[in-house]
Amino acid sequence: MAVITISRHFGSAGELIARLVAEKLGYLLVNKAVIAENMRLCGILEPEFAHFDEKKIKFQDGEWDREMEERRRHYLSQLHNFFYDLAIRENLVILGRGGQFLFQDFPPALHVKIIAPLQSRIGRVCRLYSMDESAAARLITEQDRDRETYLRQIFDGDWLNAELYHMVINTGITGPEEAAALIVTAACLRESAGEIPVHELEERLLEQFASPADDGLVGGLLYDAGGNVPLFAHHSEAKFARMLDFYQIKWLYEPKTFPLEWDSEGTVTEAFSPDFYLPEQDLYLELTTQRQKLVWKKNKKIRRLKEIYPDLQIKVIYGRDFQGLLKKYSIEEKGD
Repeated sequence: MAVITISRHFGSAGELIARLVAEKLGYLLVNKAVIAENMRLCGILEPEFAHFDEKKIKFQDGEWDREMEERRRHYLSQLHNFFYDLAIRENLVILGRGGQFLFQDFPPALHVKIIAPLQSRIGRVCRLYSMDESAAARLITEQDRDRETYLRQIFDGDWLNAELYHMVINTGITGPEEAAALIVTAACLRESAGEIPVHELEERLLEQFASPADDGLVGGLLYDAGGNVPLFAHHSEAKFARMLDFYQIKWLYEPKTFPLEWDSEGTVTEAFSPDFYLPEQDLYLELTTQRQKLVWKKNKKIRRLKEIYPDLQIKVIYGRDFQGLLKKYSIEEKGD
């Protein structure tokens, strides 16, 4: 299952962005209300929940309070078990609570940090809580200090370490809706393409939000044969889809995934999703514009695909062929 963790500076609109992302993706938002309800079912009631929730551990007369320490350990154990159990069954957006550390080694997870300049945060807190700037500044300092200390004490980690996150978004220059759209796009790319190295994810995000004029083709939304708007993993696929539309060829984008390898327990360990399916021709098309050193990996998968599914029709379109088709398409489009 997919997990998105959102860490945030207090007053940076992280809560709003997390809710928007969950709504857009249909994921379960794990926030304070959801956690409090689960803790109640585990016998952890207010004010104990409020005492431990993202709070630094306090000393009593300079020494640990053993009873408080036991209660804190019980709370953390229940909280982390709740996260792990829920992640097996649901797609999650986890707001705070050290999600970036808990799921640091979980490949499907996407970790996001929401930041904002102090003055921007002060203005937002003033509006939300109807307080003056000095009070807002004190509240921000207190909340950030509590969260920072909590994460350091529980996970021995620095939440300001940018290497923990796939994305760091500054809401001082990016609105909540735009920030949510960026996160949703990143999550969809990871889901459609599997685990993507950070540099590839950045490249694809840039391509996804590039101006339609950059590809030399007419902009606008693309609809497949089912009336859906696909999220292409690469701008070259959008070009190819426009070319198919020009010739009035019906297409579907990555409609089916074919298992290729299984382990001893029958779990699929490798699979392949051809880029396009032409339903009227019963033909799959795989577009390959990758660097040459990566092409052989895709060819190996396609050979395996043909071995297991001999009746399946699939054609590979390599980079040189693709460029030739685009050139021809461009000429005919202008002539038309």
